[in-house]
Amino acid sequence: MSPFVNRAWSGFGAIFLIVSACSGATTQSGPDNSGGLGNAPGSGGAGSSAGTSASGGHGGRAGTAGAPASGGTVGSAGSTSNAGSTSSGGTIGASGSTASGGSAGSMGLPSNVPPPKSPTASKVYVDGYRLMVAKRASDGSFATPTPYEVRGVSWSPTGVGETNTSGYSKLYISHGGTDVPLITGLHANTVKTYDPFDRSADGTALLDQLYASGVMVIMTVMATHDTSQADYTASVNYFKNHPAILAWMVGNEFNYNNLYGAPDLNTAIGIVNTAINAIHAADPDHPVFVSHGEIPPTTTYSQIPNADMWSINLYPNLDLNSRFTSWVQLSQKPMLVGEYGADAFNNNSMAEDQDMQVTATSTLTTQIMQHYSATANDSGHPAVGGTIYELSDEWWKDKNGTASTHDNGGFANAIYSDGFANEEWWGLATIQRQPRKAYTTLAALYAQP
Repeated sequence: MSPFVNRAWSGFGAIFLIVSACSGATTQSGPDNSGGLGNAPGSGGAGSSAGTSASGGHGGRAGTAGAPASGGTVGSAGSTSNAGSTSSGGTIGASGSTASGGSAGSMGLPSNVPPPKSPTASKVYVDGYRLMVAKRASDGSFATPTPYEVRGVSWSPTGVGETNTSGYSKLYISHGGTDVPLITGLHANTVKTYDPFDRSADGTALLDQLYASGVMVIMTVMATHDTSQADYTASVNYFKNHPAILAWMVGNEFNYNNLYGAPDLNTAIGIVNTAINAIHAADPDHPVFVSHGEIPPTTTYSQIPNADMWSINLYPNLDLNSRFTSWVQLSQKPMLVGEYGADAFNNNSMAEDQDMQVTATSTLTTQIMQHYSATANDSGHPAVGGTIYELSDEWWKDKNGTASTHDNGGFANAIYSDGFANEEWWGLATIQRQPRKAYTTLAALYAQP
């Protein structure tokens, strides 16, 4: 399979300067933190309504590292890169643009929002409950900043017989050719990853392909406690200049798993804060999410003051509305519904039930869209959007099965309508990438103005 299809943004590659900020990154082994629901505490934290329970976490095992790019000059701008350095950028042909990205006023930015440091990245910033985006064009110019609606999907790709033991970084590359058309067919404008893309020319090409298709990326760069600061900042520095980057993600519902192995929640919170601050220092042009399972209690929320936004994984049957109410009582920052939905297997009838998944997809996505902060920047609209779980099935999740068979294992949870999470049936498409009914349902919703 060819890893990429038509790259309409190949012309942008001639002016986009990518600098490898790392040298000798290695692949790390570690706990499995990706893929399907984990069995989380039933109460799910503050904001859960009676009779519902939070589910635990999907997500990719972070820390898989690709080979650094060789750097060097791309196009006529910038200088050759050195391992460990940060991209200095350079002019890219936009009228009035400079290596620092131009003045705020000339870009239509508010006076309190600095212009981007990068000469090639899009400008993304938070305004109240809104996520504002000024997309970068191939000639270096900016679109006017506008409120962004995340019409997204969570992406954790595997094929028959594959696992995520080494993370998803290289799996994004190997499945990009089939999955990017599926993502664009949804009319999605955003994907959320569970690992960074492979730090290589292929990783950059995948971002090119997504951006040419109108899709931006929320990239998880640190999900596990043993991902080193050098590793996740290397990913940030490698990809931060690409216009497809929307935001960075830290953790994957870290409160359920303590970043997959930290001694306790307080230790995990400390690691999260270190990561957020390090990412901000490496890249002032993009906001940073922290991923939490269910609405956080005040004690947890108050200990992570520098997260720009919170990505909340929610599985409360068919009720997201109560979570939006709980969020605005807690925070004046934007929230993303980082995971939601239902699987396509009915544990009562012990058979595939696509209609059940359709009902959950339609009901929950509609509730998110009714609370888009792009509609109104107020407490009635605190959500920047959602990234439904997930694009395609993964067959490795049932620990009593094999990665080559489609198994039915899982656990009881507040999932519509059977109260059971069947781990290997969450895809909007099958593992062979055949769309289910829910795929068509979500595509119709995302196609709405």
